[in-house]
Amino acid sequence: MKKIFKRLTFLAVPFMVLGCAGPIGSNSNQSTSNQQPSVNSSSANPSSDKSNSANPSASSSNGGDHTHTFGQWKTESLGTKINDARFKYSTIKYRECSVCHYEEIDSQQAVLPEIRFDYNPNDPNANFATSARSTDTTRPKVNGKLRITNAGDKNTASAIPDVDIKVRGNQTAGFDKKGFQIKFNASKTNLLGLNGGKKFKKWVLLADAKDTTISRTALGMTMSKGVISADSNVWSSDFTPVSVYLNDKYWGMYMLAEQKEVKNGRIKLDEPEDADENPIMTTDIGYCFELDYYAKNEPAKGADGDPTFSINYGNYFKSSDYKIESCLANSGLGLVSTYTMNSDINDGPTDAHTTDANSNQVKWIKARLQALFNVLGEAAKNKVAKDINSNNEVISTSLSVRKTIEKNFDLNAWAEGFIINAVCLPPDVGYSSFYMSFNNAPNGDKKLRYDNPWDFDSNFGNRRNFIEKPDTASSSGGWGQSSYDPYFMDRTANMWLQLLGKLDFFMNDYVKPKWNAARENGTFEDMVKLAKTYYKYYDSEYAKNFAKWTTTQASDNNVGSYFNGDGVNSGELRKPFVNVNERKDAQKETLSWLVKRVNYLEKKWAPEKNRTPLSAD
Repeated sequence: MKKIFKRLTFLAVPFMVLGCAGPIGSNSNQSTSNQQPSVNSSSANPSSDKSNSANPSASSSNGGDHTHTFGQWKTESLGTKINDARFKYSTIKYRECSVCHYEEIDSQQAVLPEIRFDYNPNDPNANFATSARSTDTTRPKVNGKLRITNAGDKNTASAIPDVDIKVRGNQTAGFDKKGFQIKFNASKTNLLGLNGGKKFKKWVLLADAKDTTISRTALGMTMSKGVISADSNVWSSDFTPVSVYLNDKYWGMYMLAEQKEVKNGRIKLDEPEDADENPIMTTDIGYCFELDYYAKNEPAKGADGDPTFSINYGNYFKSSDYKIESCLANSGLGLVSTYTMNSDINDGPTDAHTTDANSNQVKWIKARLQALFNVLGEAAKNKVAKDINSNNEVISTSLSVRKTIEKNFDLNAWAEGFIINAVCLPPDVGYSSFYMSFNNAPNGDKKLRYDNPWDFDSNFGNRRNFIEKPDTASSSGGWGQSSYDPYFMDRTANMWLQLLGKLDFFMNDYVKPKWNAARENGTFEDMVKLAKTYYKYYDSEYAKNFAKWTTTQASDNNVGSYFNGDGVNSGELRKPFVNVNERKDAQKETLSWLVKRVNYLEKKWAPEKNRTPLSAD
């Protein structure tokens, strides 16, 4: 019952507009902008690919065996129209043929809620949205006002002042279309009802610049919400698609999501929210950290740099022992063993990058993570049980292998992470954007857990030459496909997932039951439904986005052209996803890949269930 309630709650929450610290937006239920390009209307009828212009005449001759007879134009919430509360604040204007019920959508009507950020064009950092590079260690910010428009009946009268915005991301900062972080300085604010209306100062706008379907983040976060159980300690961001405007200039179709941070209502750890005002100087705090190739860049940021540390994988993880198949690990990055702290460290200097050399807290979590890895390595590789004492030393124990792993790892959380990563096949999982947490506070569970599923834009078969099963028709041209059918977890460069996957009790008693729960609660069917809704009803929004960002996803088939001056040989996308003008084909390919992947894992993990295979129909 808890699981069902959680899923229904997720469906009902994301598109509510609740509880801002101040009124935001303007009164415009049918907002458009003179910067928006004109695009053709399209059919919302899933049985038809026909499209025609938004002509207010009563009929048109595209009905096949009849002439369409249209009624009056209607404007309503997409969520109301399709009975799905997730789309409550997307606004559709359409009319219907009284004979065949063919729907014509007015593509001049803005569909998505709009995030509008207004700032002084003479600000020294006014070019913040175009100047950042992936190699930059600083992210200049500008201060301005934020307002929301085209959000149905929740449009408000004025904007929120004193809001900062800056470019976010690592590699993705090199794209023309960049992601942003929003920070409300005066007070906490809720945006579009996310996370049950909870208020926070920081939010993010994800660009999905390398995803021709602009849906992979939504698919990954939808899957995470369905796989993570109601009583899990794992946090997953809420989200909603939006249009972004900078100084009233259209900037693209984005995903509004929550900032990944340790806060009450986000990543759950026993740590004071205002650590600077209430510092805890002992090591008895909660820790959140990221497996992060980019940890090497943090020292150059000085006081703005996050603490980092590294551990040694020793003899437990060698390519000679475990087959590593990752385009990143095999392209010179190797096995990443550096970590970046994402939670507050309170006992380090405030004027310099903090390492284990000058912080007892960083030194402690480094030692604990090293011990945890050694315990897992002994269990998975040598079938030997080891434990950890209060000094973070690995010691002998009379406990079984299973008991020691259960004592030191939150296996329910790790099973959820295992499934999420096994389904979406993330190239980055052994490289970056892989989060863990450990609660060493007095009331903490003292277990390592997977946390915060994130970074889905290269997933779901988007990246070429990853876990490659070459497409024989095009492999000679370098277009190897990201196949849906390798058992990735045997070969991932993520040492934690690979070693856990070698423990039979973990797979049989944790992963498979959670897989069955996700199948039975309709998680993957919900992903298909969400994708099809995006592809049908947001087509005009896709057209606007790609009219502005025509080269971001390499629309000219030159896969090395879509970085903005970084000199990076991107060559990253599979051929079906390169040309933005062929987004319909990309959408079909994405759904096809997802369906094949889920059905492949079903046969591997639950063949005895004889469930109806997942279908895109």
